[in-house]
Amino acid sequence: MGSDVADLERRLAALEDERGVLDLLYRYGQAIDYGLEEEWADCFAPDGVFEMRHRKGADGVTSTSGRWDATDRRFDGHAALLDFVRHHTRAPAVYHKHVVVEPRITVTGDRATVASYFMFVHESDGEPRVGSFGRYLDRVVRGADDRWRFAERVAEIEVS
Repeated sequence: MGSDVADLERRLAALEDERGVLDLLYRYGQAIDYGLEEEWADCFAPDGVFEMRHRKGADGVTSTSGRWDATDRRFDGHAALLDFVRHHTRAPAVYHKHVVVEPRITVTGDRATVASYFMFVHESDGEPRVGSFGRYLDRVVRGADDRWRFAERVAEIEVS
């Protein structure tokens, strides 16, 4: 009986950890789309990093070769992240959505990795448009307050 309870507690803790990581992914998109600057920056650890990479060919044009050039943009730490999000478009001036799908989450103690797909959907001339898509590669950590935050979020932008 005791081992059944211990197993159940382990499985419940694993589900709660995964749910906490999913909550982070969802908080991120809703905060950036609606200009919740502090909430968006709080999705990152104090020394967290957000990096954007575009798939490019030798001529600098988007390529189907799958080759990734060096980082296009990188923001290190809370101040740089806040500066980035303060200059990002948001509703109601511009309506868009950061959509995350198919996250694959691996939790190991107070750390996790996540690989997921994303789409950036926006309005253009009254019509919905996919502005870009790709995948996120995330390293997340559990904070002292038991909330999960990005230690590093890499956006590999395949098409934009």
